[in-house]
Amino acid sequence: MARGPRAVRAVAAVVVAATALLAAATTAAAPETFTSPADADTAACRIGPVGEPCGSNPVQLRQGNAEPELPGCPADAARAAVVDKAAQRFWLCEHGRPSTEQLPMTSGSEAYGLPPVGTYQVFAKDAVAWGLGGERLQRFVAFYTTSRGNRIAFHQFVNQPEHTVGDLARRGESSGCLRVTTDDSWLVWNFLQIGDPVVVITP
Repeated sequence: MARGPRAVRAVAAVVVAATALLAAATTAAAPETFTSPADADTAACRIGPVGEPCGSNPVQLRQGNAEPELPGCPADAARAAVVDKAAQRFWLCEHGRPSTEQLPMTSGSEAYGLPPVGTYQVFAKDAVAWGLGGERLQRFVAFYTTSRGNRIAFHQFVNQPEHTVGDLARRGESSGCLRVTTDDSWLVWNFLQIGDPVVVITP
């Protein structure tokens, strides 16, 4: 049955309105765009005290075009740490890119040679471990074992004022472990997982 012009216009208006509503509903139901960590400018979280939410005090991201570019991040690792003993600094990596600025640490003397230049894997995470002198070592993230069976790890600083962590003059005050600040000990503890690489780039 044929329709008159007025009826055709009315049907067309109904079709246009229905199409608009369908498009709006489709847009509203569309999932949010997700960017994978490999592509996103994401930084590791500095957790701080227990109970503080991740990201409440985020580490400043090392942008890809920042100078100087930090070396040593393994291209095939989702997470890693790089240790520059000569500079008394370390940084964390995500998917082959630095994800933190250089962070201070205090290591053993060059004569100790611990940990040696090379790539190792995190094999233990102890909330508390004990140093050679009976020191309480908090957030102990171990990645190397000496010939005597002593474990080398990142841990919260001991036996020195916190503000001196990273001072070149304090190198050698550790027996081989990497002493870091309280905040950075939480950062490493929450970021590195068993099996993640730790790359030591300088003796």
